[in-house]
Amino acid sequence: MKYSVPEEVMGKAEMNGPGIHEEYMSEIISTVSRSIQIFHDNYLPDPIDHLKEVMKKHGLRNKDMRIHIGSSGNVCSVLKHHKPLTLRMIRNLYKYLSIPAEILIQPYDCH
Repeated sequence: MKYSVPEEVMGKAEMNGPGIHEEYMSEIISTVSRSIQIFHDNYLPDPIDHLKEVMKKHGLRNKDMRIHIGSSGNVCSVLKHHKPLTLRMIRNLYKYLSIPAEILIQPYDCH
């Protein structure tokens, strides 16, 4: 995502040359900060990539995920993006690993 400062803010900064007044600099910083916040508010990681990060963080292996996802074959298929998460899996991952539901329920590619 590109961050951009509105033209009217940049115009004010350019008109004032190298000695940009504090109020204009503050406006520029505020605009960039809002853009960054909007990006972070709208960005959700891929559910499976996030699951793998959580597993790594907690030192969990594929076999440890059987209780949450199902058989070893299911675990393998889900982690390789071959099979989508089911509602039961999402509920288990949310409840027991505290993975936010909004990450788990978003669509992602399975191949």
